[in-house]
Amino acid sequence: MIFRKIGPKARGAAGDRGFTLIEVVVVVFIISLFAALTVPKFMDVGQLKINRSATHIAHTVTYLYSQAAAHHLVVRLVFDLNSGKYYPAIMNKKGEFEPTKFPLFSFGTVGDGIAIKKFVTLFGGGFNGGTAYLHLLPDGFAEKAVIMLEDSTGRKLSLVVEPLMGNVRTISGEVELDLTDILS
Repeated sequence: MIFRKIGPKARGAAGDRGFTLIEVVVVVFIISLFAALTVPKFMDVGQLKINRSATHIAHTVTYLYSQAAAHHLVVRLVFDLNSGKYYPAIMNKKGEFEPTKFPLFSFGTVGDGIAIKKFVTLFGGGFNGGTAYLHLLPDGFAEKAVIMLEDSTGRKLSLVVEPLMGNVRTISGEVELDLTDILS
């Protein structure tokens, strides 16, 4: 009885040459395609930061608007323009605002490298540095406001709070507060 080793074929001199030119070209093409699709995404990381900050503020305003209407509260969204932190406060029986926590929100912060450059409201006017605030009333009314964010590269994104539904529109660039739709 003769036993033979079973397994891969023994490679001869022709099998030791390495990769073919076609294989190398395919690998280089795949790597180039991957780089072409991913590198532009990394370039927009700053845009993603400012969009994420704007989205978080917009969702916060919408959430607090619904909480004010549902629980018959006067809610003030307070912004520290220097640190970029914001939190809700409710009006107590003495007519004073005190910081509070809601089930889904207690405080927020704009992202690193993002600053609140402009904050204008219907009742409070323009705020420069220090503390700014936005009122959300129990009868389903949000104070009309424009909050402009700016990142470290100078990109600007404006949030416009609409009074009747508490919706927040995000607009690229700087926007002025338009009072014509409220006063007419």
